[in-house]
Amino acid sequence: MARHMNKKIFLADFVYEVETDFGIDGTPASWASTDNGKPAHRYWDDEDDEVELQFFDNQKRGEIGNFAASHDEKLVAASSGSIIGVYNLETEKHCMQFQGLAFPCVKLMFGPTLNEFGGYLLVIETSDRDERKSAVFFMELNQDGYMTHKPDTINVDELLQKSLEPVVSVMNDSFGVSSTSPLLESVRKGYGKALEKLRAGIESRHLSRVAGRPSGFGSSPFSIDGRLFLYLIQNESTQSGPRPPADLPKVIVYDMANKSQKHVLGGYEDAIMWTAFSPDSQYIATAAWDGTFKIFDVSTGDCKHVIGPTGGQCWSGAWSPDSKHILLCGMANQDSRGETFVAVYSAETAEQVNRFRDEQLRHWVRCAAWSARGEIAIVHEKNNVWIWEPFENKTISSFKVKVDDGMKERFAAVSAVQWVNGGEVLVARAGDDTVEIWNRVKNIKWRIQRPEGAGVERGIGMLRWSKEDRALRTFSRDGYMRSYHL
Repeated sequence: MARHMNKKIFLADFVYEVETDFGIDGTPASWASTDNGKPAHRYWDDEDDEVELQFFDNQKRGEIGNFAASHDEKLVAASSGSIIGVYNLETEKHCMQFQGLAFPCVKLMFGPTLNEFGGYLLVIETSDRDERKSAVFFMELNQDGYMTHKPDTINVDELLQKSLEPVVSVMNDSFGVSSTSPLLESVRKGYGKALEKLRAGIESRHLSRVAGRPSGFGSSPFSIDGRLFLYLIQNESTQSGPRPPADLPKVIVYDMANKSQKHVLGGYEDAIMWTAFSPDSQYIATAAWDGTFKIFDVSTGDCKHVIGPTGGQCWSGAWSPDSKHILLCGMANQDSRGETFVAVYSAETAEQVNRFRDEQLRHWVRCAAWSARGEIAIVHEKNNVWIWEPFENKTISSFKVKVDDGMKERFAAVSAVQWVNGGEVLVARAGDDTVEIWNRVKNIKWRIQRPEGAGVERGIGMLRWSKEDRALRTFSRDGYMRSYHL
């Protein structure tokens, strides 16, 4: 009998173990000593602080799907389906609830705000797979986290009742059909859905928006000053058949201040997976399934370099902190089932500096992070993490979760990494939401492990590192922020 695997089934009996631990020069990392009496290896339930965050009216455990935190850590936004809520950590208050989306929210992020009064910009990506429609909304919030323009709204239940009264009256007089008849139930449901869409349109009509979506896999859609934003249009794959050049995928460089397109970046033959401004906002880099990486000049929109075709799909990348180099990840010689492409290039000349090689590197690399110290964390789909020094072409360390069942490997593998504390500390989140923290300089570690039996409803949606009090904060689907002082 064929087996089926999803996140819920995976979590039911998965027990987290490490097969290869972080270390330096063959010396595994040791458990860190702590000042607060807590062990370096602990579990979610052993947090130092716990705060319940109320994002929505009648909030239910496990209903939160996406999180985002403002740059100053003051505001946290969350979504539940097509509803958005904002919580102010400073005042410990629920700021607002927004229901102006016709489609579910699939991603939230805070962007730099351009208004002279300060405040915040909340970016909301929505998508409807059935209708193949996507949109990005830009919501301005004041310094306390409330919308700068109070949205108009309608009472759907009240309007539905009033609107159906004439229909019910006619049906009763002419055919003896009462208001509670099952014959009217489909009418009530259908009209109710139509009014919900009307309410969403009215509530969101004053928000700026674009029709498209930002790319994923660690993309950086905003320029450093927040003036420009990247999003994709017509980004369906062409693998099912060719399309006219005018209908092929494109990157739009959007001017946030003027609310207009600055550049349209084209020349792609297949879907675009990753886009990112360089840290100095001088360049835009992209990776696409047509086997090419491109580097564009931000000021002119001209394509400066094309790297490839590599012979397979291109997936992701990462800029060096000084914007002088770029890591590019994709597939080479895909037909031979074997060659993954991970290499560093000069942004100025497009010449390859070094290429990462490992005998286990045979599948996609969709996530990478370049530290301020010049080292790169490479996350492999097949459950490997490598720390690579590209200019010396040296593998510093590696990590792997222990998995005995091949069907669970993709679910168990590390899914996200970030460098914190000036590049000295790496935070890695495994597939079951266990968190590994490794100090690369001192070669010490901490672990915040998922307790056995904890399901999807308690999964971690976002991690934040607080350098001031050396704390890791987790934001979970159950609506709690938990802090672990290390």
